[in-house]
Amino acid sequence: MNRDPLFGFQGSELKSYLERNKLVEHQMVLVYNGSGMTHEYSLAQVVTPEEGKQKRIVVRLLKNDEDITFFRTGKSVLKKSSHYKVLPMVPWLMARFGMQDQIRFNWKWGYA
Repeated sequence: MNRDPLFGFQGSELKSYLERNKLVEHQMVLVYNGSGMTHEYSLAQVVTPEEGKQKRIVVRLLKNDEDITFFRTGKSVLKKSSHYKVLPMVPWLMARFGMQDQIRFNWKWGYA
Protein backbone atom coordinates (compact mmCIF):
# COMPACT_ATOMS: atom_id res chain seq x y z
CA MET A 1 0.00 0.00 0.00
CA ASN A 2 1.40 3.39 -0.98
CA ARG A 3 -0.95 5.70 0.95
CA ASP A 4 -0.14 9.41 1.23
CA PRO A 5 0.26 10.15 5.00
CA LEU A 6 -1.26 13.62 4.51
CA PHE A 7 -4.15 12.34 2.35
CA GLY A 8 -3.59 14.97 -0.34
CA PHE A 9 -3.39 17.86 2.15
CA GLN A 10 0.16 18.96 1.35
CA GLY A 11 1.71 22.36 0.66
CA SER A 12 -0.58 24.70 -1.26
CA GLU A 13 -3.48 22.19 -1.16
CA LEU A 14 -3.54 22.29 2.66
CA LYS A 15 -3.22 26.08 2.74
CA SER A 16 -6.05 26.58 0.24
CA TYR A 17 -8.23 24.04 2.12
CA LEU A 18 -7.74 25.97 5.38
CA GLU A 19 -8.53 29.26 3.61
CA ARG A 20 -11.74 27.87 2.04
CA ASN A 21 -12.89 26.03 5.19
CA LYS A 22 -12.28 28.44 8.05
CA LEU A 23 -11.70 26.73 11.38
CA VAL A 24 -13.94 27.64 14.30
CA GLU A 25 -13.38 27.47 18.04
CA HIS A 26 -13.95 23.96 19.53
CA GLN A 27 -13.82 22.29 16.08
CA MET A 28 -12.11 18.88 16.03
CA VAL A 29 -9.06 18.48 13.79
CA LEU A 30 -6.19 16.04 13.37
CA VAL A 31 -2.55 16.75 14.14
CA TYR A 32 -0.05 14.73 12.08
CA ASN A 33 3.45 13.99 13.36
CA GLY A 34 5.74 12.29 10.85
CA SER A 35 8.85 11.99 13.00
CA GLY A 36 10.40 8.82 14.41
CA MET A 37 9.72 6.61 11.35
CA THR A 38 5.98 6.61 12.13
CA HIS A 39 2.78 8.30 11.04
CA GLU A 40 1.10 9.57 14.20
CA TYR A 41 -2.35 11.17 14.17
CA SER A 42 -3.79 12.86 17.25
CA LEU A 43 -7.22 14.31 17.84
CA ALA A 44 -7.15 18.00 18.72
CA GLN A 45 -9.61 20.78 19.38
CA VAL A 46 -9.24 24.29 17.95
CA VAL A 47 -8.62 26.74 20.79
CA THR A 48 -8.08 29.86 18.68
CA PRO A 49 -8.86 29.75 14.94
CA GLU A 50 -6.88 32.89 14.03
CA GLU A 51 -4.68 34.56 16.64
CA GLY A 52 -2.63 37.75 16.37
CA LYS A 53 -1.48 39.74 13.34
CA GLN A 54 -0.33 36.62 11.53
CA LYS A 55 -3.60 34.78 12.24
CA ARG A 56 -2.03 31.62 13.60
CA ILE A 57 -4.11 28.59 14.51
CA VAL A 58 -3.88 27.22 18.09
CA VAL A 59 -5.07 23.67 18.81
CA ARG A 60 -5.08 21.57 22.00
CA LEU A 61 -4.22 17.87 21.81
CA LEU A 62 -6.81 15.72 23.60
CA LYS A 63 -4.25 13.14 24.76
CA ASN A 64 -2.21 15.50 26.95
CA ASP A 65 -3.75 19.02 26.79
CA GLU A 66 -0.67 20.38 24.96
CA ASP A 67 -1.29 23.49 22.85
CA ILE A 68 0.36 23.62 19.42
CA THR A 69 0.42 26.69 17.21
CA PHE A 70 0.26 26.42 13.42
CA PHE A 71 0.74 28.82 10.54
CA ARG A 72 -2.19 29.28 8.15
CA THR A 73 -0.32 26.92 5.82
CA GLY A 74 -0.96 24.06 8.30
CA LYS A 75 2.70 23.76 9.41
CA SER A 76 3.64 23.94 13.07
CA VAL A 77 5.28 27.17 14.26
CA LEU A 78 7.68 25.61 16.79
CA LYS A 79 7.91 21.98 15.71
CA LYS A 80 8.86 22.49 12.06
CA SER A 81 11.65 19.92 12.01
CA SER A 82 9.44 17.11 13.32
CA HIS A 83 6.87 17.44 10.53
CA TYR A 84 3.80 18.47 12.54
CA LYS A 85 0.78 19.51 10.45
CA VAL A 86 -2.86 20.29 11.21
CA LEU A 87 -5.29 18.29 9.05
CA PRO A 88 -9.05 18.12 8.64
CA MET A 89 -10.89 15.01 9.79
CA VAL A 90 -10.05 12.20 7.33
CA PRO A 91 -12.77 9.49 7.16
CA TRP A 92 -10.24 6.63 6.61
CA LEU A 93 -8.44 7.62 9.83
CA MET A 94 -11.57 8.34 11.84
CA ALA A 95 -12.79 4.80 11.19
CA ARG A 96 -9.60 3.52 12.88
CA PHE A 97 -9.58 5.74 15.98
CA GLY A 98 -12.24 3.92 17.98
CA MET A 99 -12.11 5.31 21.53
CA GLN A 100 -8.49 6.47 21.26
CA ASP A 101 -7.15 10.03 21.17
CA GLN A 102 -4.15 9.00 19.07
CA ILE A 103 -3.22 6.33 16.54
CA ARG A 104 0.20 5.50 15.15
CA PHE A 105 1.29 3.56 12.08
CA ASN A 106 4.72 2.42 11.01
CA TRP A 107 6.01 3.35 7.54
CA LYS A 108 4.33 0.25 6.05
CA TRP A 109 0.94 1.26 7.54
CA GLY A 110 0.88 -1.44 10.20
CA TYR A 111 -0.18 -0.30 13.67
CA ALA A 112 2.86 0.76 15.68
